[in-house]
Amino acid sequence: MDGWPPVNTRRFDGESERSFRWRATRINEIISTFRTGRYDAGAGEELEQELMTLQMPSHRELTLN
Repeated sequence: MDGWPPVNTRRFDGESERSFRWRATRINEIISTFRTGRYDAGAGEELEQELMTLQMPSHRELTLN
């Protein structure tokens, strides 16, 4: 297998298209950062927390609806 598998983000029920696109883009950015190792330990913890938050259905209330 060449390269990394694609990042797949599912749209939450009731999530606006704008919110979904923003959230999917940000999730992809975070995972790409992890894959390339371009972060320090403190930033890694913050990114991990942000990623977990973005993957929770309750996050849709916090995004661009």
